[in-house]
Amino acid sequence: MSASVTYDPIFGSSTIDDYLAFWTTGFATAGHGDSNTGGFSNGTFSGDQYATHGANNSDYAFIADSDVSNGLNYVFDFTLPSGDNQNHYLYGQLDNVSLGEVLGGGSGSDFSLSNYVVTFSGLDLSAAFGAGRVGNEVHETIFGLMQGNTAPLESVLDDLFAAYGVSTDDTFDVVAAALAAGPLSTGSAETVGVPELADDLALAA
Repeated sequence: MSASVTYDPIFGSSTIDDYLAFWTTGFATAGHGDSNTGGFSNGTFSGDQYATHGANNSDYAFIADSDVSNGLNYVFDFTLPSGDNQNHYLYGQLDNVSLGEVLGGGSGSDFSLSNYVVTFSGLDLSAAFGAGRVGNEVHETIFGLMQGNTAPLESVLDDLFAAYGVSTDDTFDVVAAALAAGPLSTGSAETVGVPELADDLALAA
């Protein structure tokens, strides 16, 4: 699967780490719980996308997206304690993550973001039913974002970018150029980074 990053050109000279810190501050979450307003785009416990915005009326939000129909799923088992590793976890296929402001859509339609949008595509993460929470990158990445914690996503990106000789410590422009040049070694599909205006970003279905 190819990987790409799309971003507003105003972030071109910013490092990806700097942007993630910027988004985390704006998300301003009080933590998962009563503040959580998220859900799936087209289902109750599964869907093509999962999204939420931050607490305290924050406009900052994220969209976790699968290239597979109903590719993201949530497990809630009332017969298990809430803290059980096999309860309250996400599984499926996570391909794309978008961060930005002003969450729209849902209730049967795709989610969208309007401002400061950055999209990381081609993550190619998967977890099967029964994976639980621990060691499940799909769950850890999405649940981290729900808490305003971008560390799991950053780890995934660094693993993905390593083949191209870049990391989240580099600027968006540098990462995009490296992705466009292709991997330093074989074993990865051709990758392209494309800067786009935030208002023109087309999110993956």
